[in-house]
Amino acid sequence: MPLGDSITASTKGLNSYRYSLWHLLLDQGYHIDFVGSQHGVGNGPPANPDFDMDHEGHAGWRADEILARIQAWATAVSPDFVLIHVGTNDLSQGQSVASTVRDIGGIIDVLRTVNPHIRILLAQLIAKTGVPSIAVLNGNLPALVADKARAESPIVLVDQHTGFDPSTMTYDGTHPNAIGDSRMADRWFEKLAPMLNAFLSQSNPEAGQGRPQN
Repeated sequence: MPLGDSITASTKGLNSYRYSLWHLLLDQGYHIDFVGSQHGVGNGPPANPDFDMDHEGHAGWRADEILARIQAWATAVSPDFVLIHVGTNDLSQGQSVASTVRDIGGIIDVLRTVNPHIRILLAQLIAKTGVPSIAVLNGNLPALVADKARAESPIVLVDQHTGFDPSTMTYDGTHPNAIGDSRMADRWFEKLAPMLNAFLSQSNPEAGQGRPQN
């Protein structure tokens, strides 16, 4: 389940990071089912429709708003993995770093009530022009990940922030362009592939293959 706001959803004429990630996974032999109540991108068709377009990206939503709905969304599709990139709208709309971290922690807690063995990839947010508090939030996420660490429900931090340049990797200072989407996909894949390998070996040790819900 790709989970987040408009950075996850993307918009007409673009693909979102989900397109590049889907093809990276497919090219490496992973057979993945993206899940969520949303489909495609916002406001029209994506640049390329040849990928699994299901997701849980909601343009403009804050972490507290996602927290209020995540139990229903997760219950409906039973994800094995969740890729979380949440918090940009909170900080842009004047929410505090502390409250945003608490809400992200709440999302993780609720996901585990739906699936106690869920695997979580939590992103340090891509940079946004004019919002320096994103770096402060990102600095608080390693402690959150350490606090939420569970052997039965692995969680890893994904550094989407380092090296992300809004001037060249977004089309408006906030939302990734094709370059930014591709870079995000690379960062997700780097952390997701080892988790998939562990999941597949545990769930099917003979064949080492399966179709996890992401």
